[in-house]
This record gives sequence, C-alpha cells and structure tokens, in this order.
Amino acid sequence: MGSKKVYLDVVCGPEGNSLNIGNDDHGHRLAGPKPWGGGQTIHRFEVDPDELIREAQAYKEFANEDDEDE
Repeated sequence: MGSKKVYLDVVCGPEGNSLNIGNDDHGHRLAGPKPWGGGQTIHRFEVDPDELIREAQAYKEFANEDDEDE
C-alpha cells in the first residue's frame, strides 16, 4: 500500500493569499483569509506527512516553551 499524497497549497483569493493543507479528497485552510467566491492554487508543495507532523510537533514544543517564559 502506497502512502497518500499530502499537499500544502498557496491559494490566491479575492482577499489575499491563504495556506491550505490537504490531499486529493479533502483540504483545510491553515492561515490567511478564506478564498470567498473561489480561489486559484498558485503553488503546490507535496510534503511527507510524517516529516510535517514531526516538524509541527517540534514547533509546538518550542511555542509552549515561549508561553512558559511569559
């Protein structure tokens, strides 16, 4: 069984660019305005989901350390 593809898309919408994560079936906007009325993918990165999770977890731990310092 092959691994599913995961994409990070930069989408240009009427109110500006947004960052989305998804696969061939579903997606989720991570940052930026919703592309009301539609949008166009202007760049797509294919990412390794395990690497993405590992790096996101590392940054989450880093952010939690900053919160403790306040």
